[in-house]
Amino acid sequence: MDLVMMRGRDEVCDSLEVAEHFGKRHDNVIRLIENHLKIEGVKKAFIVSKYVDSKGEQRKKYYMNRDGFSFLVMGFTGKEAAEW
Repeated sequence: MDLVMMRGRDEVCDSLEVAEHFGKRHDNVIRLIENHLKIEGVKKAFIVSKYVDSKGEQRKKYYMNRDGFSFLVMGFTGKEAAEW
């Protein structure tokens, strides 16, 4: 699975793809991102967005640049994180 996509002229990935790739629950990934947003200088690495889930409800997701991705996943553990 390719985590990187183009959004405008920027290479980004989103929290849904990160959760799926690393075997995490999306709500836990969102919680981690929102905890990271409290740290000065990190906010510019994440952009909040929305998606429609399988129930037809709007949910929050985040796009992140390379810095945001690295900051988020460096705390992950497990096989997928070790391979990354």
